[in-house]
Amino acid sequence: MKILICDDDPQSLRLLSLHVQEYMSSHFYPARIVATEDPASVLAGTETFDIAFLDIQMDQLDGIRLGMELKKRNPLIILFFVTNYNEYIDSAMDLSAFRYFKKPFDVTRLYSGLDKAMEYLDRSCVYVFAKSESEDHRIYVDDILYVTREGRQVSIYTNTGSFSTKDSFEAFCDKLSPSFFYLVHKSFFVNLHHISKYAYTELTMTNGTRISVAPRKQSAFHQFWFEYLRRH
Repeated sequence: MKILICDDDPQSLRLLSLHVQEYMSSHFYPARIVATEDPASVLAGTETFDIAFLDIQMDQLDGIRLGMELKKRNPLIILFFVTNYNEYIDSAMDLSAFRYFKKPFDVTRLYSGLDKAMEYLDRSCVYVFAKSESEDHRIYVDDILYVTREGRQVSIYTNTGSFSTKDSFEAFCDKLSPSFFYLVHKSFFVNLHHISKYAYTELTMTNGTRISVAPRKQSAFHQFWFEYLRRH
């Protein structure tokens, strides 16, 4: 999961980054947080994000304009806006902002907002494109059982068949929600919604496939699995 925090106030940036990192760590979500005081550099780049926290009023570039660009790159991005100015709220609503925060941050409200964001990612029914022979197929993300690297080929397995993608293993997995997909082995990215049995060292998927959990992943996945069960 990639999270952007953009605020030209260094103290606010540091505090919000700290709280978001603590939330992700305590809930066992693997996340890369990009924290910057420079919205222009984000606008000039091409990177996509799953979640963004944007200060609306910044000297170089307002958060509304930056949010519009980020939503073009990823229409499913979850946008949180930070503002003390009510006149900006209508513009933020046009971007389907997930929630608004005022400074100083209320940590309880922040964590509640992130809880809702994770629930949204769990329920979201998005799709990706993959190939079967010479045809492109639209696959709903929640239909994916697991993604695996088989030599040079990246294969996507569903209950209805298998598909391939020209994306690298890492690039394809980046498209999938980290709230219910997990890298249990360097070559297996599994959908927790389709696990029928779990033992500490092995998973059984709903199609009967058994997948080993890599020894160095076992403890972290065990924690992630029980956090997933708590949410469901």
